[in-house]
Amino acid sequence: MSNLLNIGRSGLRAFSRSMEAVSHNIANAENPDYVRRSVQMSDATVSGSLNPAYLSQTGLNGVRIAQTVRASDEFIEAQVRQSGAARIRAETQLTWMERLETNLDNAGSNVGTRLNTFFSRAEEVAAAPFDNSLKLTLLSEIDAVVDAFRRTSSNMTLTAQQVSQGATQEANTLNAALENLNKINLDITRTKEGTDAHAGLLDARDAMLATITEKLNATISLAPNGTASISYGGQQLAGVNFAATVTTSTNADGSLALQVDGIAVAVPSEGSLAGLSRAGATAQGRLNDLTALAQQFVSDINGWQAQGRTLGGAVGAPLLTMPGDVSTLAVTTRDINMLAIAGADGTPNGNLLTLPALRTTAGVETQWNNFMAGFATSLASVRSESDAATALDEGARRRRDAMSGVDLDREAADLIRLQQAYEASARVIQVARDTMQTILNVF
Repeated sequence: MSNLLNIGRSGLRAFSRSMEAVSHNIANAENPDYVRRSVQMSDATVSGSLNPAYLSQTGLNGVRIAQTVRASDEFIEAQVRQSGAARIRAETQLTWMERLETNLDNAGSNVGTRLNTFFSRAEEVAAAPFDNSLKLTLLSEIDAVVDAFRRTSSNMTLTAQQVSQGATQEANTLNAALENLNKINLDITRTKEGTDAHAGLLDARDAMLATITEKLNATISLAPNGTASISYGGQQLAGVNFAATVTTSTNADGSLALQVDGIAVAVPSEGSLAGLSRAGATAQGRLNDLTALAQQFVSDINGWQAQGRTLGGAVGAPLLTMPGDVSTLAVTTRDINMLAIAGADGTPNGNLLTLPALRTTAGVETQWNNFMAGFATSLASVRSESDAATALDEGARRRRDAMSGVDLDREAADLIRLQQAYEASARVIQVARDTMQTILNVF
């Protein structure tokens, strides 16, 4: 009878613990960092030898709780981290390139639009070279082109600075995750494997690993007890009782430079830092192209002005100046009498008639259009890459969730099954008690 009582009691304990695990799963159904858990049981049969002269004695002792098991697969988790890093890199790069697109468009009043308006206004002045109001409008259009260049440059410069600031913030987040992982590793070494506490620490570890790999494509190594060691570029980032410090800086071309504890490492190929590096390089490259176009505009307009004459007969003086970057671009005069609209032979609109020659394939207007078309092509390519990376990541996460996620229908079915098993174990105890009472009543 004692064995029957022990077996029933072990069943009550095991199924009660299993129902607790199911309840815990249900409570964390909406927790994205939670991995489904179950209680693993094993046979508690006891075998032993009471005397070397006799055969081994066997006693049935019910069931025992072996450990708490997480429904996780290291290979699937690694695939999710890899696909997630690629998606984050593409999304980050796309976000900043879309911001650059907004900068270049300049709310519809971009450089290309202002250049087109300027050349159209020049044609009107050529038809009426003595109309002072038209000449004033022409001078205003030159100023509008200058303003478009300067605003575009200012916005793009600000975007490039924000990319650098974003990289610093990402590095700070990465360093915090590395320090947290170090603490989690230490806690794992102090916690018994197979316990609920150990499973919770492994969930926290995986959350930190996901955060870290969203920043850069680090190499992860897991020890048998669950502790994680991370390295990148030949430098260790985190381990047991160790956490490095990652810092960023900006290269001349706008890309990022990374250091691990002061040692330079290569720029990541995946993760948000990789996306920021590419976005920074793109911003600086487009800013350099804009500067070159602004310099060409200054040279073209001042060259055109120099070959003409004012209506007073004076040689045209420079209309534009740009001693430094685009922010220094400026119109030198507001006097319409300084416009060299006449030809060298004295024809009142002779020089204006030569202005359309600046609209050739080598002209600023055409170069701007080519510049925008090239950027649009690059942006479309990044969008396609982002869509593909997102699709791959969603597929990997679906496979992971099918194994590790909480399915409420399955948990509800398990809860009913375990409840019935618990009631059956209680019935075993009741039968044992009734049987023992019957035996005692004999006496």
